[in-house]
Amino acid sequence: MNLPQQLSEAKGLFLVYGKAGTGKTTFLMELLHHTKGKAFIIDSENGFSIDRFKQISGNDVELDGLFVTKPVDFEDQTKLISNVLENEELFDFIGLDTIGKFYRQASKISRSKANNELARQMRILKEISRKKPVVVCNQVYQNINENKVEPLGRSFVTKWCDHIIFLDEENEMRTMKVSDKDNVNFVIGEKGFIFDS
Repeated sequence: MNLPQQLSEAKGLFLVYGKAGTGKTTFLMELLHHTKGKAFIIDSENGFSIDRFKQISGNDVELDGLFVTKPVDFEDQTKLISNVLENEELFDFIGLDTIGKFYRQASKISRSKANNELARQMRILKEISRKKPVVVCNQVYQNINENKVEPLGRSFVTKWCDHIIFLDEENEMRTMKVSDKDNVNFVIGEKGFIFDS
């Protein structure tokens, strides 16, 4: 695994956010690869490629314990997350890629209802993460008042998380910022993340 050791061995609820193409799904796949047992992936963006996961993990990876489901809307996403909680003993790793897609759509109809539902989903994922790693990937928006990129749902998402990872790319340079630590430069290769030495 090419992720920093403190991340690869960490447990709890991970939030990985960043613009499209910055490596959120690759992060999820790398962490998944080094978690033993069965995994449940909720793929709301149709971005979780089995071929890419095999490339990162090595073609000999066992896929028998990998379950990938694709919700059709925000309500379906909530049902899937609730079902995982009811059956959490069946899985050793949970991934959601991404929590923001259907939230963005739902918030156009009713922001307060969407925020409540997002907080409910995050609360359930937090409960699950007490016993196993849970990775939540999220989209971003530009906060024009503070001139910075933030995760969709802001505190409705972030307040539940143990590890917050921001992935960025500017002038063909990719960076990872873990909580309040310094940025780390990286590239994404065939086998996943490659960090500057």
